[in-house]
Amino acid sequence: MPKVTVLPADVSAEVPAGELLLEAGEKAGVEMEAGCFNCSCGTCAVEVVRGMENLDEPTPEELDVLDAWNKDPEKYRLACCVKVLRNEVVIKAGH
Repeated sequence: MPKVTVLPADVSAEVPAGELLLEAGEKAGVEMEAGCFNCSCGTCAVEVVRGMENLDEPTPEELDVLDAWNKDPEKYRLACCVKVLRNEVVIKAGH
């Protein structure tokens, strides 16, 4: 079962494959920031510290939003639309 760790709180939760990062963070006990819940506003951007390869691929819409926020898609993802696929992912919540 995949595991998501949220920094700086340093809390973790095991989640089923296919769980959104937003939901995984909340299961770990962190109230994640989010606005639109449909991958269009960018308020849920999180830094992926480790495990980017364990997330699904970004959509063109997600890439557009990250670009608008000047966030490198190699380091950041939108928690409301990216799914955890396997293994461990470590994220840093907040902008």
